Amino acid sequence: MSKVMTLDKLAAQMALGYGTGRHDLYKPWIRIRRKLSSPVSNIKVLRVPRYTRGLHLLSGLETATANVLAWLGCGEIREQFPLWPYPHFHPLNGTNREIDRQRRLGRGMLSICREADIDHGVYPGSKIPFVATIDFAVTLGEWHSERLVLLSCKPYELLQSAPNRHRMQERIQMERLYAQAVEAVHVLVDGRLFSEVLISQLDWIRPLKEEFDSQIQNSVLQKYAEALMRVASDLSLSDAKTYAANQVAIRDHEFQEAYFRASAWLGLIDIDLSREIRFGRPLERDQTHFKKRMQQQLLGGNL
Repeated sequence: MSKVMTLDKLAAQMALGYGTGRHDLYKPWIRIRRKLSSPVSNIKVLRVPRYTRGLHLLSGLETATANVLAWLGCGEIREQFPLWPYPHFHPLNGTNREIDRQRRLGRGMLSICREADIDHGVYPGSKIPFVATIDFAVTLGEWHSERLVLLSCKPYELLQSAPNRHRMQERIQMERLYAQAVEAVHVLVDGRLFSEVLISQLDWIRPLKEEFDSQIQNSVLQKYAEALMRVASDLSLSDAKTYAANQVAIRDHEFQEAYFRASAWLGLIDIDLSREIRFGRPLERDQTHFKKRMQQQLLGGNL
């Protein structure tokens, strides 16, 4: 079977809803399949607490970014988000018909690129304009006043020394111009914000969706966190965890761990995740407002 893109193939992808949908119904334009592999990329389907679906991520930097975005509590994360060549519904459409009608169509990338004198590009072996994608489209705020942030993930080392860095910079400029056209904030993520300590700890504390939706999403979790914080300065973190679990009558060890991870993930306990968690010492609090600073730098402001 020919791998050259055709209009029929493109129409079939669009008819299946790829690149559209909101929240758990969103289908990324690029999906990880058995045939999709790379000797240099760390491709992964990441499960985050908010969604039943997994996030389809094509690099280690995308995975780290998705982890942080989920921890920061973004209202919605859409990965491999299409920047359609032609005019299309605004990226925030789909939550309220009345608001949708008030939004103008999103400008097509072909028009944006022509104005900026940038080569848009076509699918190899064809004359069909390719569907450009941006790594993440993130929504913030309530449904009636949503804000859109578009994030491009490009490792700092590649931005400095990759053979194709000129085209890489052109793609970033395309994405910036698209963001302006749809009144979104554009953020370039080069990886220097994320430490290995932060990402590994987020990997550990990130709750399973089943935990997030059931036993940890209740008033007991709040009481557990309050009990832990009462003794956090006087006891080792390990002893504080045990004390908090006893206060809310959690006997099962796995439940105890789930409650601690959920409390840390949701910010119910004041913990600095930029530093290694040490259970033999008292809780290290987020005295430098690390999480708030991360929100400002990664999302262009507060949630």
